[in-house]
Amino acid sequence: MSDQQKPETKTVTGKGRPTPTRKEREAANKRPLVGNRSKEARQAARDAQRAEREKARKLALAGDERYLLPRDRGPQRKIIRDVLDNRYTLIEGLMPLMVLFLLVTSFTDDRAKDVITVVMILALFAVSLEAAIINRKSAAKIREKLGEDTKLQRGNYFYTVTRGMQPRPLRLPKPGPRRSSK
Repeated sequence: MSDQQKPETKTVTGKGRPTPTRKEREAANKRPLVGNRSKEARQAARDAQRAEREKARKLALAGDERYLLPRDRGPQRKIIRDVLDNRYTLIEGLMPLMVLFLLVTSFTDDRAKDVITVVMILALFAVSLEAAIINRKSAAKIREKLGEDTKLQRGNYFYTVTRGMQPRPLRLPKPGPRRSSK
């Protein structure tokens, strides 16, 4: 290849301006740390935030998907909530039973503690079994409502257990359907 056919390449040297000094950069970045808002403006902003939080809390209690925690969102979790909240479960009684277990074991003799420990182990087994049954019923209901080819969301079993262990009045979002004796 001859010299005439080679394309010209421009070499860029430097950035075309001097490096700013620290003083110049600090002056360029300087801005007030706190806005110069009046006391009334700050109070109005606080009131607006408080009103927005209250609105979000009420809508989350009502079950509005936009305001629920990520763990509670989605059609599968709604179906699980409906299946779980529609029945009486042993899972609900586990926490009060454990508190009773702690109180009784601290004031009884060794033989009674042995019996209570066996009862507690059986209760834990029964609750685990019931949670598995409810999880299977929930999975069947999910497939029935959303289609047979629906991929089940991860964590449904844990969600069933944790929601079931919460006392009914403290569950969020609030339980929807009425209980039945199924």
